[in-house]
Amino acid sequence: MSDLPPVRDRVAAVFAELAEIPSPSRHERGVADRVTVYLEALGLTVHEDDTALAIGGACGNLWCRVYGVGDTAAILLGAHLDTVAPTAEIEPVLRDGVFSNAKETILGADNKAAVAAMLVAAEHLMGSGEPFPTYDMVFTVAEEVGVIGAKHIAKELLCGSFAAVFDAAGAVGGITVRAPSQQSIVATFRGVAAHAGLEPERGRSAIEAAARAIASMRLGRLDDETTANVGVIEGGSAQNIVPDLCVVRAECRSHDETKLAHVAAGIVDALQRGAAEVGVDVDVDMVHGYRAFTLSPRAPVVRLAKAAWAELGVESRLLASGGGSDANVFNARGLPTVNFDCGMTHVHTPDEHISLDDLEQLVRLVEVLVHKAPEYAHARS
Repeated sequence: MSDLPPVRDRVAAVFAELAEIPSPSRHERGVADRVTVYLEALGLTVHEDDTALAIGGACGNLWCRVYGVGDTAAILLGAHLDTVAPTAEIEPVLRDGVFSNAKETILGADNKAAVAAMLVAAEHLMGSGEPFPTYDMVFTVAEEVGVIGAKHIAKELLCGSFAAVFDAAGAVGGITVRAPSQQSIVATFRGVAAHAGLEPERGRSAIEAAARAIASMRLGRLDDETTANVGVIEGGSAQNIVPDLCVVRAECRSHDETKLAHVAAGIVDALQRGAAEVGVDVDVDMVHGYRAFTLSPRAPVVRLAKAAWAELGVESRLLASGGGSDANVFNARGLPTVNFDCGMTHVHTPDEHISLDDLEQLVRLVEVLVHKAPEYAHARS
């Protein structure tokens, strides 16, 4: 008989402990160290790669192999360590079965709910005395700023049959099998400064150029698989100075690469027109953040995902997402990967919350995926 604490109590404690550790992108050291201590206490060897050096971060990606039956991992499971930047202290509280933050900032369930579930599942699998298949876990960094950490994971870790990440907001049962490509665009307008009251004619406003450009763009939901957004405008130094610098950060996403290229080109055209109309210079940098993926309902990893939810008595739903995740990177690198809805709600806001029921369900989901993975690892689509 196992003397392990009940899964529900354990995941509640682990999640609360992880959530209160601030870990904005590129500053994940504190939570990474806590995860390492947890796993090493289970007798596991934790590896950290050199991603920190490559991206100017505080730590790299973590991974470990959880040895059960067999030397080869049956599945790779993933979560990310970083959160969006909190604007205040994080104080997780559990009221009426729901975790939220007592302070006015994020909770960090995105993605520490998944991290906690994976840790507790490993503890439970290893301590139960029952056999289970060997599997791998990876905890990435800098996911929230462009799935950067996942791009640096060693190729030998991505050579298995399939993977699952737990990073979608929505009711449990959701399985993301389709997600878009993303293009980031940064435009730097360079004008001429002048005193706005004494000699505005001598100036050329970088902000005016940016405003004209943005006003001519098509933004928002462009069709059922394409979006565009301007998220950040930075410029100016004082209200009485014609601004000589303005930076605009935009993005577009689509499930269709041709549409993505067309929308991105339209944004660049608008930026250049705005600059020309005001007589300022503009430098435009474009980065393809991640590639779209689509998994067939017959893909082994999708069948595994559906079977896992079915075993837990949850009706599954195959979903198309408007967001990116580490699953985009893993799929692009040849490892079929699904992304599970985790029950977290209003992520990236002070209203973020997640129920303890869903946290417990995530632990069970991890365990079922591990046990059932060998059945599907070599199945045909």
